[in-house]
Amino acid sequence: MRRPDWFWDARDIACPTIFDLAKGAGLTSASVGWPVTGWSPSIDIAVPEIWDVAGLEQTKALVREAASERGREYVDAHAGDIRWDSKHRFGRFVTSVTADIIRTEGPDVLFAHIVDVDGARHSTGRYTPEVREAFERVDGWIGEILDALEEAGVAEVTNVAIVSDHGHVEVGRCFRANRVLVEEGLIRLDADGEVAEWDAWVHGCGLTGQLHLNPEADADTREHVLALVEDWVQDPEMPIAHFHPLAEMGEDYGYSGPFAGVLEGTSGTNFQNVWEGRALYNRFDEDYAFLISQHGHLPEQDIQAVFAMAGPGIAEGTKFARCSVTDEAATFAHLLGLEFPEADGVVVSGILDEYVGVVA
Repeated sequence: MRRPDWFWDARDIACPTIFDLAKGAGLTSASVGWPVTGWSPSIDIAVPEIWDVAGLEQTKALVREAASERGREYVDAHAGDIRWDSKHRFGRFVTSVTADIIRTEGPDVLFAHIVDVDGARHSTGRYTPEVREAFERVDGWIGEILDALEEAGVAEVTNVAIVSDHGHVEVGRCFRANRVLVEEGLIRLDADGEVAEWDAWVHGCGLTGQLHLNPEADADTREHVLALVEDWVQDPEMPIAHFHPLAEMGEDYGYSGPFAGVLEGTSGTNFQNVWEGRALYNRFDEDYAFLISQHGHLPEQDIQAVFAMAGPGIAEGTKFARCSVTDEAATFAHLLGLEFPEADGVVVSGILDEYVGVVA
């Protein structure tokens, strides 16, 4: 698909979430703009991240539809803060709803997602005046949330975490692997230029791409596809650095899915789903009109994600080299007196002082 839907629906998650654990322990929870929380069966006050490309009014309606019953009250109160220019702008809305929930509800655990810095980097690059402005906006919004904790009288007993799930890499080129697969006859188009049949497909995930093999393709076709991918890796003219089979990705990163493996581009290569036009667009081509900065790279590449915490349960001034997002989840659960039944992550115990509670 050209623009496949994101995962919005919490009911698609196949393992327990921290919200499920909180509900089971009798804790109250809220989420504002947090990914994959639409139609959540576990979150008391859910105002999810979701949008409709059709525009502002359709997006407002969809956010309300996917919210929990109590979450809809906050959507109705603050929907006027949702902005739309060429796309959705949720930062002001997420901040207003989050602060309101803290003042009026006081949930035991709350997650909020503010993405202005990410959007500015996609559009303008990693280090630009627009990114600085986005940092300043987000800094102000975090201040509003901290003020709400003070006003609610819970600041002294709340642990606050600031996290991100990726860094950014400057984009040097956009690669349409599916254009090459069309030329190889592995994707076949109809008279209107739409996909009619496919043996292989590369689903763009930012700076990596998932290689899908049609389950109905015969063994010879599958071998042909894998040999072609290996040729891409060996060809200095192709922007492919590595192909990581699914088993390797599972062992190294806990990555799984219905695909054969992951294509890793040369530094700064953004993968796109579409099959028209050229296979490769370089950043300084006259007709380049794509993202300037992107993520979706393997964790070892470039800027790392942020994980910082402060509060009564956190030992002041401690530092550590790095951890994974799954480690963060295990740490938040531990602070809430919870434990995942099975987890790849481990508690980042070096930063902990004592349990009180967590807001993230």
